[in-house]
Amino acid sequence: MKALFTYNQKTILSLDFDRQSTCYQFCDYCYVDNMEKLYPSYLNKIEKNTEKVTSKPLQMATQLNDEYSKYRRSRSKQFSRLDKVPVRIYGSGDYIPIHLNVIKKLDFKFFIISKNLTQKHMSLEIVKLLSLPKLTTLVLSFDNQNMDTYDNVKDLYKKDKIKFAYTGLADDFQEWKTDFNFDIFFNISKKKVERAKSLLHKEQCPCDTGKMKLQKSCTYCSKCWRSSKTKGKDWNVIN
Repeated sequence: MKALFTYNQKTILSLDFDRQSTCYQFCDYCYVDNMEKLYPSYLNKIEKNTEKVTSKPLQMATQLNDEYSKYRRSRSKQFSRLDKVPVRIYGSGDYIPIHLNVIKKLDFKFFIISKNLTQKHMSLEIVKLLSLPKLTTLVLSFDNQNMDTYDNVKDLYKKDKIKFAYTGLADDFQEWKTDFNFDIFFNISKKKVERAKSLLHKEQCPCDTGKMKLQKSCTYCSKCWRSSKTKGKDWNVIN
């Protein structure tokens, strides 16, 4: 049986889905577009994940729990520090309500980054997700394309298990943050001048600005995923 998880350089693991079937918005800076073209097997995997989450949710949840448990027990260097970070849901794709059938059955800690959930009609889904004990953080994601949805969720800013993120360029972020609040800034440019400008923002993702090395960076930085659910030494202990 083929693995459902994807190896992610920043977070070690991620659970990915097909963008065409799940994303309400298609971002022109999305790195997944290149991955799909370069790695047909990856595209095949995320398409199958998207089909399985609908047709066999219980089977999928069971397999994900088994896979995660196996990776946590592994002595491979690839999975070292896996205990230091929750699993990222949506390295590709985005949340749609039917996914809850799988997500609510996960035995391991996870965090979600989502643009879909900023939409007004998704407000009840946010309530459902925040009630899940294994969710450490829900990162509500914005960029130049969806800032009109900010008002839908602005009352959630600074609530436990909620983060607000902006993805884009430093100049745009500087402009938006004059009137809007964010916890995290994801810089999309690898240009030296853009990284230098991004470093001036305390909200910066240190990996995206080049301040921190890419490999397993999210196991050292907890800006996206820390909450009341990640306090104490035993926050990610598994049975």
